[in-house]
Amino acid sequence: MNKSAAIMYLYPQADPMRDFAVQDNGPEPALRPEAEEKGRVRYDIKPPDDGEEPVEGVHYRYGIDYNLLVEGEDYDIVERGPYIEAWHLDAPQPTKDELQAAWEAYQEAEAHKPPQLTESERITSLESENAGLALELALTQARLDQTETDSAALMLLLVEGGVL
Repeated sequence: MNKSAAIMYLYPQADPMRDFAVQDNGPEPALRPEAEEKGRVRYDIKPPDDGEEPVEGVHYRYGIDYNLLVEGEDYDIVERGPYIEAWHLDAPQPTKDELQAAWEAYQEAEAHKPPQLTESERITSLESENAGLALELALTQARLDQTETDSAALMLLLVEGGVL
């Protein structure tokens, strides 16, 4: 499912650059509960000043070093898929079922939509349309010319025959 397209189908006035963000991080490691302490590592950010107590987030932070862990034993690689990372619309964030229904409705609407022509296809279409109109105009002009010629010939016959 394309979550961005489903959201745009539900909220056509929404701006995807400002109103919401859909993200897909790809495969990510998911720690098993017992493995957190095994892979926990303290990273120093900056040393504290003299007499200052170290503060977490300022002087150091804790993280997980996956090189210390074993895949399948301590963590698993999971595919989370696309998710709504940010939601700034006044409307409530749609549920998974609402997004699925919107995605199906979007696909149905797109299937019944007439195809959009590219710029070159539009130009070709207009050129062939113009060629058809030019041919029709030429045929109409030829008919008019023929009618005028026939009328002139008839008048000449009538004058020469003494009818007029």
